[in-house]
Amino acid sequence: MRKETAAAKRQHPKTSGLKAERKTDVMNRLKTVRGMTDGIIKMVDEDVYCMQVLKQISAARASLDRVARIMLENHVATCFVEQVKAGEGSDAVAELMETLNFQRELI
Repeated sequence: MRKETAAAKRQHPKTSGLKAERKTDVMNRLKTVRGMTDGIIKMVDEDVYCMQVLKQISAARASLDRVARIMLENHVATCFVEQVKAGEGSDAVAELMETLNFQRELI
């Protein structure tokens, strides 16, 4: 059983607070990744050369990493700041560090 951190026990906001323009950007990127993933599945099914498949996997990862950066930037600019303003700075830092631990490519 996973031990919950203080940050994980804290009540999270119901929304990400992404502005419409950023949400559209994120959604478009995710739809592109979905298309890339479908293409990778087809490439594997059709026994395409390994290096070509690996290049497509790398491109899909890069797109997902960009989405993660956008979401992280949004979190720090909105949720994190609000937590600090509300006097929950230590919880905010703990939550951010936990997130960065799972997103090592972003740091």
